[in-house]
Amino acid sequence: MKKHFIFLAALLLFAFSSCNKSESKKTANENLNTESTDDFYFNYSIDGKNFKVSEEDILTTYNEFSPTQKEFKIFAGKDQERSLVLTIISDMSKPSSTPNGSAEPGNVLSQGSVSLQNFPAKSFTFNSYDSSLTPAPEVIPNAINITKSEPFNDKGRIITGTIDAIVRGGDNKQNDPNIKDYVIKGNFRVKHLFGGNAKF
Repeated sequence: MKKHFIFLAALLLFAFSSCNKSESKKTANENLNTESTDDFYFNYSIDGKNFKVSEEDILTTYNEFSPTQKEFKIFAGKDQERSLVLTIISDMSKPSSTPNGSAEPGNVLSQGSVSLQNFPAKSFTFNSYDSSLTPAPEVIPNAINITKSEPFNDKGRIITGTIDAIVRGGDNKQNDPNIKDYVIKGNFRVKHLFGGNAKF
């Protein structure tokens, strides 16, 4: 009887411990995975460290320079503080992929589609591309993926997407340990009224 009780207690302890471990793992994996909700969000990580941007600190802009030149930007973060800026030049009415940059000096993406600003300290800026470097960096096609574009009111859209890019420290890496390449990953769901600027 005593052996039976000890076995039962050990079994319960193991089950409780396994449950706690799986809950911890689930919580860790949910930090960046919020696409299942209907809320607006902007989550990203820098070298694996997670950040979440409040809705009031997300701004979107849209410019049409010509019928073929369009630019959609997402500013995520407080002014003069750590922030991420995304530049997308695709048709925003449907899913698309935006590269990390363009090798053409005059292109909107010549300095990259992903920009990390005021990190690790104020006035630092790291871009996902620099067309002035020799040799030219590789253009990687999937830095920003728009996975869904849904109609919102008359002219608006709800844009859902992911980020997978490296922002570059450039030629000054040897002079400052903060100047390095940073890996940026994330996901977002934002809204924009395509008649002008829209702030949440």
